[in-house]
Amino acid sequence: MLFTSAVLALSTLSSVLATSHFQTRHTTHGKRPTKYYARAEPKNDKFDIHAIFEFFGEPDKPTFVVAQATGLTTDPSLGGPSFAYHIHTNPVPPDGNCTKTLAHLDTLAVSEGWVCNPGFPQYCQNGDLSGKHGKLNGTTTGQIARFGYSDEFVRFYPASHSILGRSIVIHSANKTRIACANITSNLDGTADWSMEPTHKPSNYVKNYPTSAPVPPGPPVSAFNGTVMPDPAVLAAYPYPIPMAALTISEAPNVKLGNITHSVKYNNTEKIITQLQDVKSDEKPPFKGFWDAAWIF
Repeated sequence: MLFTSAVLALSTLSSVLATSHFQTRHTTHGKRPTKYYARAEPKNDKFDIHAIFEFFGEPDKPTFVVAQATGLTTDPSLGGPSFAYHIHTNPVPPDGNCTKTLAHLDTLAVSEGWVCNPGFPQYCQNGDLSGKHGKLNGTTTGQIARFGYSDEFVRFYPASHSILGRSIVIHSANKTRIACANITSNLDGTADWSMEPTHKPSNYVKNYPTSAPVPPGPPVSAFNGTVMPDPAVLAAYPYPIPMAALTISEAPNVKLGNITHSVKYNNTEKIITQLQDVKSDEKPPFKGFWDAAWIF
């Protein structure tokens, strides 16, 4: 398990993280330290997998992600020992088929041609949580204690970037989808005010892809560590480097734009159009929570 320095922020969520085991939902009162909230509970009854992912957000601060799991053992039959997990573009259908969630949330079309490096999360698919923060490492008992981290690129809005109305998928080492669940929130009507799922479609994210994008080719690892590669090195790669995503701190709200410019890749200069984040002055679309807190 990769624990980042952001785990220190767990002290600010002590009321949420006070216990190391799953609890039944209940409501308490008091000032909530976060404004937006969403959650997902991927399960697989066959393998006794049960995970919880929670997302805490404020308009101008990184989203804080909290996770825990049981059932992710080191048993080879489960396909570990480590398990990737991602936000996928589409919700899980009523039949529970995880393959119908399609691909990772990838607003800027980074594609799976670029291997995500934690040192350069601005060039990762925004839904590639384990690429940015580390995979779930299986344990002998299958229990993974609560942990958390901040992510500057996990957004509640705008709709093009939003985690709302989407899903979380856990993968085995060979990429088999072993558990999945919808991300639900009262913000978009997928959960009620007690955070029980309504089993209704999102009233915020309404446009979904109908097919997954085709990977451009074998993935390449352009980034290693914390030093930006030399332009000549990037120019030799077979794919154009994606546009860097804007952080929530520098752009609390964004809109999806594009840029047509000259880019050198595969050692050839080409004029291409790429998706990019554009800072937006639009106000947040949600009022969120102020007085009630949900403890899990």
